Amino acid sequence: MSKQSPDRDTLISAEENREMFDRIAKNYDVANRAISMGMDKGWRKKTIELLKPFRGGRYLDIGTGTGDLVFETIDQSANVIIDGIDPSEQMLAIAKDKATKRGLGDAVNFFVADALDLPMEHDTYDGVVSGFCFRNIERRQKALGEMLRVLKPGGVLVILEATYPESWFIRFGYRCYTPLVPLIGKLLGGGSAYKYLMDSIEDFPKPDTVTDMFSAAGFSKVQYKPLTFGTVCIFSGKK
Repeated sequence: MSKQSPDRDTLISAEENREMFDRIAKNYDVANRAISMGMDKGWRKKTIELLKPFRGGRYLDIGTGTGDLVFETIDQSANVIIDGIDPSEQMLAIAKDKATKRGLGDAVNFFVADALDLPMEHDTYDGVVSGFCFRNIERRQKALGEMLRVLKPGGVLVILEATYPESWFIRFGYRCYTPLVPLIGKLLGGGSAYKYLMDSIEDFPKPDTVTDMFSAAGFSKVQYKPLTFGTVCIFSGKK
C-alpha cells in the first residue's frame, strides 16, 4: 500500500483506487452485504430520505459504484433523472447491467467521470449524493467545490461515509470486528483491498472536521447524522 502523499488526502492514489475497485467489482455487492451484516441497505435508504428526491428532479451520484444509491433514489421517487459517475469501468458495467434489468431506460445514465473535474455545467442538479466514496477522493476540498458548483441554488449535497467511532467502548468492539473484514474480502477474492478500506476509515477525518470542510466550500445548513454507534455518518449541506 502506498504511503499518504502531501499532495493528496488519501492513502492511495486515484489510479490505485480505480484499479482496486476494478479488481473487486465482481463481488463488491456480496462483500458489502456481508461486511455490514446487511445494514448498508438501511444506511442508503436514510441517505436518500435526506436527499428528498422529488418528481422531475435531476440528481448526481458521485462514486456510484454498482449503482445502489441511484436505484434507491428511483425507488423513493420514480420520476427523476439521475447520473451516476465513477472512475471504475468494471463497477459501472455492473451498475449498467442492473439498470437494464430494471428497465430504467433514459432515466439513468452511468459514465466515467472525475469528482475533481466534473464535466457538467454550473447549476445542473437538484441534489448530489455520494456513498462510501468521499474518503477515497484525493483532494476532498476541491471535490466539495465541484459538488457545490454543479448544484442548483437550494440544492442539497448528502454524503454517506464510514467513520471511526468516537466512543472508546464502541471502538473496542470495532477493533474486535475489523480483523474479520480483510478475511471476508479475501474469501470473496478481494485480496488486500478490504484491509485498505478499513485503514482508510481510520485515516478519515472526524465528523466535525468534515462539516467544517462543507462550510469552507460554501455550503449552509451543514450537519451530520451518526448511524450504527458512529461507525457510519450522513453529512449534508445546502447551496
